[in-house]
Amino acid sequence: MQAFLENLTALFLALAFGAALFGALARLVGGRRTWPFFVLALFLLLLALLSRVE
Repeated sequence: MQAFLENLTALFLALAFGAALFGALARLVGGRRTWPFFVLALFLLLLALLSRVE
C-alpha cells in the first residue's frame, strides 16, 4: 500500500495522458463528443499536481 501511495502522482499523470490520447484518437476517427476526455485529462493532471503538494 505504501508503494501505491508513493507512486500516486505517476498513476494520475499516466491516466491523464491516456485520457488525452484517447480523446484525440476518438476525434480523429470522427467522434463528435470528445470534450469529456479532455476534461477528464485536465482533472487528472490537476489532481496529480495537487497530490504532489504536501
